[in-house]
Amino acid sequence: MPVERVVLVHGLWMNGTELGMLGHRLRNEHGFGVRTFSYPTMHGEVASICAALAEFAAECGGDGRVHLVGHSLGGVVVYRTLTEGAARIEGNAVLLGAPLNGSKAARGVSRWPMLRPLLGPHVLGELVEPRSRCWNGGRALGAIAGTLRVGTGQFFAHFDEDNDGTIAVSETRIPGLTDHLVLPHSHFGMLLAADVAAQVACFLRTAAFRRTAA
Repeated sequence: MPVERVVLVHGLWMNGTELGMLGHRLRNEHGFGVRTFSYPTMHGEVASICAALAEFAAECGGDGRVHLVGHSLGGVVVYRTLTEGAARIEGNAVLLGAPLNGSKAARGVSRWPMLRPLLGPHVLGELVEPRSRCWNGGRALGAIAGTLRVGTGQFFAHFDEDNDGTIAVSETRIPGLTDHLVLPHSHFGMLLAADVAAQVACFLRTAAFRRTAA
C-alpha cells in the first residue's frame, strides 16, 4: 500500500521547525510521509502563497493523495488554498487552532499602533475582522481547538469563553466543517501533544475524529 503524504503549514512568525514533533509523530507513529511548507508570514500576498502551497502539495502527492494540516494562520492559508481551486489536492485537511471566524486577540493587538506592524499583512487581511467563512468543499475538513489558557493572546483578547491562550474555541468553528474537536491543550502545546497527532492521523484517514478511547 502506498504511503499517504501530509503537508504541514506553520503559523505566524514561524518557519516550520515548531512542527517537528507533530511531523515526527505522524511519520513514525502513524505511517505518513511528511513534508513542511514554509512561507513568509510578514510579507507577500496570500493568494500567491496559496497558489504555491497548492503546487507544493501536488508535487508531494505525486500519483497518490496528499493531506494538509495547518496551524493557526497556516490553517487559514490551508482553507483558502482548498477553496480557491486546489483541484489536484485530493486528500483531507485538519486545522489546528485556526481562527477561521476571525481572531479577537489579533483584533486587540491591531488597536495598538506600535504593535500593529508585528501582525503582518496576512493576519491584518485575514484574521482581524470576523469573516463569514463556510465549508462546502468536496473533501473532509476538520478542526481542533484547545482549552488550556496559556498564551499572550489572552491579554489582548480578554476572553470570556474557552480558549487556548490565543484563539477562542468559537473562533475555530465555521458552518460546514466535517468534524470539530476540543482538546485540553494550549495554542502552541497542541503541536507537541500525542493525542493531537493521533486525532489528526485518524481524521486524515477516516474523515472523522475518534470519540472513544482506542
